[in-house]
Amino acid sequence: MSGLTLLTGGVDEITVNRREALRYLGYRGRQADDGIDALFDRAQQALKTCAAPKACFAQYDLTADGDALAFGGLRLQSASLAKNLQGCSSLFLFAATLGAGVDRLLLRLQKTEPAFAPVFDAYCSAAVEGWCNLVNGKLAEGRTLRPRFSPGYGDVPLSVQPQILSMLDATRKLGITLTDTLFMTPCKSVTAFVGIEGQEPRA
Repeated sequence: MSGLTLLTGGVDEITVNRREALRYLGYRGRQADDGIDALFDRAQQALKTCAAPKACFAQYDLTADGDALAFGGLRLQSASLAKNLQGCSSLFLFAATLGAGVDRLLLRLQKTEPAFAPVFDAYCSAAVEGWCNLVNGKLAEGRTLRPRFSPGYGDVPLSVQPQILSMLDATRKLGITLTDTLFMTPCKSVTAFVGIEGQEPRA
């Protein structure tokens, strides 16, 4: 394992894909309402008042035997993740969040501005993906990476989340906790595996 690294950022650094935000709003294949750009502009300004983007990551040696994967003490059986990581001898494990301030503002908007709250929610969902893209870019410096893969996708169960957060010390470093149903709080948080192609040189 490489040392655990903590990253912080600002909302102005994050590129938010507004098409993704529209998709989160349910505009699949439909024309967006007039004025949605103005609402997204407002959501962007609101996000600046409450977000505190943070992430942490660590690198682990990876061993694979068919669909059985092992790294950093975590053992996982997953055909979809094994396919994603095929040929990789190491990976990054990371967690990222926009922070608890986003949850607090969203809860307030749901009570005071129920029409705007879904727009802000969708924009923040796209924003955390943008933050993850930024983190990915830092991980990729000098490396070729596989697409990130998160618990809950394919056949990777959410039941691995407690161990992931423990391995990354994400509760203490990022403030991420889990609900009884294994969803993360703050809600705009992501954990992911990122395979490193080829043989990663060791210090």
